[in-house]
Amino acid sequence: MLYFGKNRVHCTKVDSTNEELKRIFSQKDLENGTLLTAEFQTGGKGQMGSKWESEYGNNFLGTFFLRSSMPLSDLFALNMMASLAILETIKELVKTNVEIKWPNDILVNGDKIAGVLIENKYKNGSLIGSFLGIGLNLNQQSFDKFKRPATSLIKQGVTLKNREVIVERICFHLQQFYSLYNLKGFETINFIYHQELYLKGEEHAYLVGKETRFFTLQSVNKQGDLQLFNQFGKLEEFGLKAIQFLI
Repeated sequence: MLYFGKNRVHCTKVDSTNEELKRIFSQKDLENGTLLTAEFQTGGKGQMGSKWESEYGNNFLGTFFLRSSMPLSDLFALNMMASLAILETIKELVKTNVEIKWPNDILVNGDKIAGVLIENKYKNGSLIGSFLGIGLNLNQQSFDKFKRPATSLIKQGVTLKNREVIVERICFHLQQFYSLYNLKGFETINFIYHQELYLKGEEHAYLVGKETRFFTLQSVNKQGDLQLFNQFGKLEEFGLKAIQFLI
C-alpha cells in the first residue's frame, strides 16, 4: 500500500528537490510515496521556468515520488491533490482566508505562501513516475525577491519549533486526497478544488500577450486550462503560458 512520506530522504543542499529526486530515480527504483526534503535549494523551480526563492532552513522544501496507474487524462488531479493537501495543512494553523490560485499557488489573504510544481516522467509513451514538488513558507520573514506579495506562517502569527509537524500534516492530507481520488474519482477532487479556487466567479484583470483584458473566472478544465467568461459572456480557455493574473 502507498504511504506518502514513509520513505524519506533528507538533504542539506540541492539544486532543486525535484531534480535531485529525479536523479535518484534514474539510478535506482524508488519506493512509492518517497519524500525528499532539503534545507536549501540553489536553483529552486517554479511554474514555467520561474525560480522559487527560499532562505536556508526556514521553509518546507520537498518532492514526493508517485507511481500511479491513473489515466493520463486525469493527471491534473495531481496538481489539485497537492494544492488541497497544502491548503488543508495551512487551514489547520491559520484562521484566515486560504485559497488556491491557478495554476500552482496557495494564497493567504491574497499573498503567496506556497507553490506546487508537478513534473511527470515518461518512457516509450507511458507514465513511469510523477514528482510532486512543494514549497511552503514557514519561518521566513523577508520576501524582497518576490514579485507577488508573499507571506509565511510566522508572518501569520504561527511559530513552528518543529517543522516535522508540517511534514506529517502534508503527508496526511496528501494521503487523504489520493485515497479519495481512488475511491470517488476525478470529479470529487475537482469539486473540492473548485470550492477553494481564488477569484472563482469574480471579474479580474488578466494579461493576455501584451493586452490587459477583464474576465470572470469560471473553472479549470480537466487538462488544467483556465476557463473564463469574457466581457461579452463568451467562454475562453487559456493554458499555462497564455495568460497571467494581474495583481
